[in-house]
Amino acid sequence: MSRVCEVCGRGRGTGHQVSFSNKKMNRTYEVNLQETTIEVDGKPKKVKACTRCIKKAKKA
Repeated sequence: MSRVCEVCGRGRGTGHQVSFSNKKMNRTYEVNLQETTIEVDGKPKKVKACTRCIKKAKKA
C-alpha cells in the first residue's frame, strides 16, 4: 500500500529526531492520508487523499 496522495502527489518526508543531548537521528514523516470520495466527471470515486487536499476540496 503506497503512502502517496493520489491528488497532489505528496509522499514521505525526511528529517531529524533531535534528542535532549542534541544527537540527530534520521526519521521519516508520513503523510496523513484518508480514504475519501471525490467526484470526477460527475461520478464519485474513492481516492486516498491527504488532509490538506480534503480541506482544499471542501473550501472550493
